[in-house]
Amino acid sequence: MILSLYMTKAFFVRFLTMMLGLAVFLQMLDLMANADVILEGGGKPLQVLSLYTLWRIPSIIETVAPLAGLLAALTTLVVLANNSEIIAMRAAGRSVLSLVAGLVLAGLLSSIMLFIFSDQVVVKFNAKLEDWRSTGYRPGGQTIEGTEAWVIEDGTIIRVGNVLKNGTVLNDIRLFFQKDSFDIYNIINIRLAIWENNTWNLFEVENVGGVDGAKNTSRSKNIRSWETKLVPADFNKLANPPSELSYDELEHYVREVALGTRPSYYYDTWLQQKIAGPVVLALMPLLAAIAAFAQQRHGSAVIVVIYGISLGFFFIVTDNLMLAMGQFGALPPFLAAWLPIGLFAIIGLWILFNLENNNSSSL
Repeated sequence: MILSLYMTKAFFVRFLTMMLGLAVFLQMLDLMANADVILEGGGKPLQVLSLYTLWRIPSIIETVAPLAGLLAALTTLVVLANNSEIIAMRAAGRSVLSLVAGLVLAGLLSSIMLFIFSDQVVVKFNAKLEDWRSTGYRPGGQTIEGTEAWVIEDGTIIRVGNVLKNGTVLNDIRLFFQKDSFDIYNIINIRLAIWENNTWNLFEVENVGGVDGAKNTSRSKNIRSWETKLVPADFNKLANPPSELSYDELEHYVREVALGTRPSYYYDTWLQQKIAGPVVLALMPLLAAIAAFAQQRHGSAVIVVIYGISLGFFFIVTDNLMLAMGQFGALPPFLAAWLPIGLFAIIGLWILFNLENNNSSSL
């Protein structure tokens, strides 16, 4: 128990240090790359740059966390090995797998904290930054243009061309009314919809009619409001990418309301990735242990670190490839998000198990 607490403390100290250092370094590079564009939006230079840094840093922390976890585990094992502490632990009867398990549990705890941070902080700051970016970084500006959105509500397919002013103004709307057999029996075009007094007021409504080839296009002067449960907040979320939605929001908009600008499997993949992403932190100590124990005969800390970083880089490439395949429907969303983690975890445990059995894991 004392040894596990000792290793966990060593891991967390290095993890926080690595994460802070990497985040500050990348934030400086990002700020230098975007400072000109930010300052063109107007406002006091120091104020707008500080605001950009405040809203950008959570996303950078989320990005560098897995790498920080890998480096923290690598440096922890290397320092323990150089001080002959691992040899002492092994002499006291601790197995390789038990030593690694302590770091994996520390990584799992970090995963939980990262999930909460990502779900409650990162998505909100990402949304604020994206809204500000859409105004050209103008102080107090409003979103000028959203993206095309598709909605399915009670069998009616809704297409919205543009989402404006935080979802209170919709432009270029088309309603497709379906029968029980999913055949479209009527189409209505709406040029503009404005949210006022808790209802949608419509302007320039055109009743196209059915899709049976008949020319029954007409202007409707009687349709002035839109009976729907959808509110501006729903459409405002549609203008945001999945990275700006929390887990609950993403699940709600994908599974219940059937909102989205892309196919459902794209959002399902992101839904799985919301959990799988932070869990990567629990895998990084295992990859670090593979590097440390497999390369222990070389006796070089540099080789161990390089080998560990290479493993981490290979995992990130594989993970991004699987995620892209899931977003394009080439893989089921669950496999796209969890297959890299499961595959590397199984391979890593198999390698460490063989090292333990071959009695070649002493540093």
